[in-house]
Amino acid sequence: MSEPFAAKYIRNIDANRTIKDELTTAIRSQSARRRISVTDLVNPRQAFFRWTKPEIQPSPERAQTMLAGTGFHALFGMAISTEEFVEQFVEFEGIVGKIDIYEDVPVELKTTSSIPQGADAARPSYVDQLGMYCAMTGALRGRLIVYGRERFGRPPQLRAFRLAFTSLDPIKAEMFRRRDTLRRALETQVPSGLPRCEWFDRGCDYRDICGCEAAEPLTRVVQPGTFTLEPDPELESVFSKQSNVAALDKPTGFRLNDLVFPRKAAYERLQVPEDEEDEVDDAVEGRLRDLERRGLRGSLYKALHFGIPGAFRNEPVKLRSLLDRVGTYKGTPTLLRVSRLREMVERDRLPYAMSHYFDRLAFECALAGHDYGRVVLFYEYLGDKFMVYDVGFKEMNEVFKEADGRLGLLESGASPDKLPPCPSWMYKNCEFAPHCGCGGVPA
Repeated sequence: MSEPFAAKYIRNIDANRTIKDELTTAIRSQSARRRISVTDLVNPRQAFFRWTKPEIQPSPERAQTMLAGTGFHALFGMAISTEEFVEQFVEFEGIVGKIDIYEDVPVELKTTSSIPQGADAARPSYVDQLGMYCAMTGALRGRLIVYGRERFGRPPQLRAFRLAFTSLDPIKAEMFRRRDTLRRALETQVPSGLPRCEWFDRGCDYRDICGCEAAEPLTRVVQPGTFTLEPDPELESVFSKQSNVAALDKPTGFRLNDLVFPRKAAYERLQVPEDEEDEVDDAVEGRLRDLERRGLRGSLYKALHFGIPGAFRNEPVKLRSLLDRVGTYKGTPTLLRVSRLREMVERDRLPYAMSHYFDRLAFECALAGHDYGRVVLFYEYLGDKFMVYDVGFKEMNEVFKEADGRLGLLESGASPDKLPPCPSWMYKNCEFAPHCGCGGVPA
């Protein structure tokens, strides 16, 4: 069994009652109404079943594809823009969304396994989603990027378009209509008023229960004739060379969690997943909906991120090939984590019982230049119990050195058994067990 890394570098752990009370107040002041996302409005009937049937999950293969698509969005965004403008969260009249890139106009990125020729690459659902982002931000113009991944020897392709909308009012009206219809369906638990999903008969995860065959056809949020679309060769030229586009398809960069579970990261990079069309929820929208469905856990997430305007920020961190973000609350690196333990852990035992949380926080602080951070720990099975801990670290140069060393081994392609093993609790369900060596079995 591996020894917890961060425990020996922790100077103190203090319960922060002030921040806890602040978050509790923010939770109590939140509206009880559900936040509907732009992704929900593209296909409201499918969204209804995502909300009400969380037990229905995508196949492992499709889930892996979704994660690959999400990672690609992050890499692509950072390649053509900067941290200041990528993945911008927006909220408008009870509707939330995450714009891939928002500098002067909204930019929406879509990935697909096959890309139609010409203007057909701008599928109606893509135009709908971009149109809604433009309506939320008051922008009459937007840009759409469609990327066809390298597949079965077929080279990657990229198409970029400029869109201009004649008016945003009809788009807003349709957004409000869909929002209200979906809310009523969720309140009554009856989807009968929701239109047929565009994924009907195309491999939808809910096809056995959705009732799409009897539903009204899906109409468009952005009606034909209310927008113009033309190619954007200037944006395409940024990635006109095939090698540049293809490079984004390969797993090159590392993330903070790769430092926490480096052996798992090494095994993952020995395999490259297949990919299909990217129709996964935006990360913020999907996480927000999932957490909100889980009661206090979701309220705590919203209180931390949105309870006090401007208090929560994502700060970029970089170490050679590692590029990620550190969430900060009032300037302090802050993690929100969920425990399924059925009793609270004494604070001096936390770095051992939940070592991966404190390893992650230590690396975040080291890369962000802080000597203390914060953990908001929610006990899922204990009702409304959560704690806020301020964690002080010492010898941060040694923590940074460890992060640098783990990253160096990953960058060099070192054998996984040369990297620190994962915590023992991960071994039981690890896809790389038993040969990974993390559960006491030699690698």
